[in-house]
Amino acid sequence: MDSPIIHSVYDPSGQYLCYVTVALDKQRVGVQPTQRATSSGIDTVWNENFLYLDDSKLKVTCLKWVTLASSDTVAIILGMNNGEIWLYSVLANEVTYKFTTGNSYEIKDLDLMNNQLWCIDSNDMFYQFDLLRFKLLQHFKINECVQLNKLAIVPAGDSVRQLLVASHSIFLVNIEEKKVVMTFPGHVSPVSTIQNINDDYFISGAENDRFLNVYDIHSGMAKCVLVAESDIKELSHSGQADSISVTTEDGSLEIFVDPLISNSTKKRGNKSKKSTKKIQIVSKDGKKVPIYNAFINKDLLNVSWLQNATMPFFKNLQWKELPNEYTVEISLSSNVKSKSADRDLHGKDLAAATNYVEGNARVTSGDNFKHVNDAIKSWERELTSLEQDQVKSPQANELLTESFGDKLESGTLARLNGKKNNLKNSNLKTATTSGTVTVILSQALQSNDHSLLETVLNNRDERVIRDTTFRLKPALAVILLERLAERIARQTHRQGPLNVWVKWCLIIHGGYLVSIPNLMSTLSSLHSTLKRRSDLLPRLLALNVRLDCTINKFKSLNYEASDVYSSETVVEEDEDDVEYNEELDDAGLIEDGEESYGSEDDESDDGDEGEEKYTGSKQDGRVEEEQDHPEEEEAGYSDVEME
Repeated sequence: MDSPIIHSVYDPSGQYLCYVTVALDKQRVGVQPTQRATSSGIDTVWNENFLYLDDSKLKVTCLKWVTLASSDTVAIILGMNNGEIWLYSVLANEVTYKFTTGNSYEIKDLDLMNNQLWCIDSNDMFYQFDLLRFKLLQHFKINECVQLNKLAIVPAGDSVRQLLVASHSIFLVNIEEKKVVMTFPGHVSPVSTIQNINDDYFISGAENDRFLNVYDIHSGMAKCVLVAESDIKELSHSGQADSISVTTEDGSLEIFVDPLISNSTKKRGNKSKKSTKKIQIVSKDGKKVPIYNAFINKDLLNVSWLQNATMPFFKNLQWKELPNEYTVEISLSSNVKSKSADRDLHGKDLAAATNYVEGNARVTSGDNFKHVNDAIKSWERELTSLEQDQVKSPQANELLTESFGDKLESGTLARLNGKKNNLKNSNLKTATTSGTVTVILSQALQSNDHSLLETVLNNRDERVIRDTTFRLKPALAVILLERLAERIARQTHRQGPLNVWVKWCLIIHGGYLVSIPNLMSTLSSLHSTLKRRSDLLPRLLALNVRLDCTINKFKSLNYEASDVYSSETVVEEDEDDVEYNEELDDAGLIEDGEESYGSEDDESDDGDEGEEKYTGSKQDGRVEEEQDHPEEEEAGYSDVEME
């Protein structure tokens, strides 16, 4: 479940909690002391001092408590999305110093030990800062470590020699040699938690995962796997590694006792362990109150929850004395004391009947389109009834024109001609789909409504997809690409239709995407998905070439066989191709099946009787003289020709 608190972390003693929330459109950083027991009960002293970020584009990506050796003061290290690291003084409520990495890549995670600050950014670059001299000591990059999310320092005496960094896998990095010395299996989803339990073991967890892996740093083997009942959000452990507490997505808290000690009753090889204790918080009216963070130290457990939407409250428990399943009952009207005792936390309006409570405010996402669907269905029913009346009564045409006017003028003519299906598929959808789908898509992306998003992605019309993407805001195009990458990775059979959305997002909003400084980390899922798909291209091309070669061989064999067959039958076909001429046959010019194509005699004048006459027979390319065939001379002319 989502929490209004973006980041939260306890100090090493568990007496203070630093958390980040959003006020209007800007983030704010606050420090709240945990609950304390008094004679009148358990009260909470509310701290009203917040560090407000000046720009709405500034975001806190990670934070860490630190005790400065130079002044013995407690401060907080804030990693920012603009590549800076801020040193926030809690007592002064101001930023005392800003470290810079020299670029605008966001800080993904940081850790510190003995006044040495180590951090990684979204460009997978390592940075080392000196907190005493306030300077950057070194920065480097390791090719094997990509898409890093988390970092932890491996304790080894006074100096830092090794680091644990994680993306999906976990790498043990040697700082002096600047190379990976060991790789751990990791998780399916990106790692969200990595912490050292002691000098020999560390624990890791991933996003949307209920498993925690405990690894041996020296051997690289998994010691055990801790299994929670729901996805894990926050983790806390005591320094002696005898207990680990986790808060889950369903708002409960689970405690694993002695995670490094194997259970002898289990089968050999089974390393999974379930939680020993489970704690829940409910109000007096029976409503469950989610726990968003906790701190465990030996037998003391401090749990925190929210009231009035953003106000953290705390309770201390002796968890070893509790049963395996325990429910804490609280009153949501706990005493809250602010530093200004003469006024309430949010002020008081004397004219109002009741005080304003921020938790009662309700903001709707605007993704309920039921009334729109009902209106469309009623509209279609009305159109159907008017069409039926048109067949029975000519006056229905006038009623149709008067009811819908110019908006359905072209549609009315189509319906009267019997083109109802073409109207619904072309006119109605063409006029409304592009704008309506854009509104629905924007609402689905902003409210993270997956079912509403599916109704939009099922559209197969490329023209509608293009127009919808063109109307979409550029900032929402990044979210749309992330949602498309998730579906392409999970549902490979939908890659073809979803690739159309990806194509038009990149074409239309490509100029905005290249201006985003942390684009690689923002669209890491899309990059990895497309990279896996593109790796198959060389193999598919090789298969295509082989298939083309095979098909060409079959075609050449068929051509050779057809040539042999045609050469054997050409003689018989020549005889059949002879054309029969009835006039020449009647004139007696055809003998033995051979045809004479007519003789052309040179007509001479009366004075040229002595000249020889030739008859040109063009059979087989030869010209025969008329004298050689005297018997054909008389038969070559009719009576009419002689006259």
